[in-house]
Amino acid sequence: MATNTEQSMEQLRAEIATLKSDLGNIAETIKRMSGEAVDEGREQLKDKARRSRNQAKDTWHAVENEISERPATSLAAAFTVGFIISRLLDR
Repeated sequence: MATNTEQSMEQLRAEIATLKSDLGNIAETIKRMSGEAVDEGREQLKDKARRSRNQAKDTWHAVENEISERPATSLAAAFTVGFIISRLLDR
């Protein structure tokens, strides 16, 4: 017949085994959740990069159109900006 202490030890061993199993399950859940968060972040980053690239292309096309519609004004503006930058760099 098992003593009270032996029964308590068996219960403790069983609870420790259950705890190990639960911790393993928690670790797996955290690993899965972090992987999902990384994937979601990666997709958001790709989406933002795509939108930024499209916006840059649209802006570039708008600048090209403005230059082709007003070449003299664009040339004068470019000359003025270059002149101002050269003056600032000479100092």
